[in-house]
Amino acid sequence: MSIASIDHWVMVVGDIERTLAFYRRLGFEIAEEPREGRPPMPTIRIGRTQKINVHARDWPARPGYLGARRPSVGGADFCLVWDGSVQEVLDLLARTGVAVEAGPGPRTCARGVSTSVYFRDPDDNLVEFTIYPDGDR
Repeated sequence: MSIASIDHWVMVVGDIERTLAFYRRLGFEIAEEPREGRPPMPTIRIGRTQKINVHARDWPARPGYLGARRPSVGGADFCLVWDGSVQEVLDLLARTGVAVEAGPGPRTCARGVSTSVYFRDPDDNLVEFTIYPDGDR
């Protein structure tokens, strides 16, 4: 197979600024990417090579919209690799007032067994931070 990695995915949200502020509080880099002939794309950066594009719920009504045909707010469920300890995840969530939905606990993720902590963003999307044993990050 010639697929090497995930480049980006799209999350549809009810309030773009609220969502970006939430992810900014968690330490994500927020960017706006220029697009010729279209409004800038708000993005949540994940390192240098991956991102989450953020779309508003009303964007499918825009002329020339290219995205999911039936996007839904709160329909995302994704896992991100945390490069640190479980305690650091728990401390970050506590410090930013984000409730833990589940975990920490063992999960089988793309690279094998890891420890995951789950929480929800302002649109009720399920976000998982997973921590692999040392050396498998």
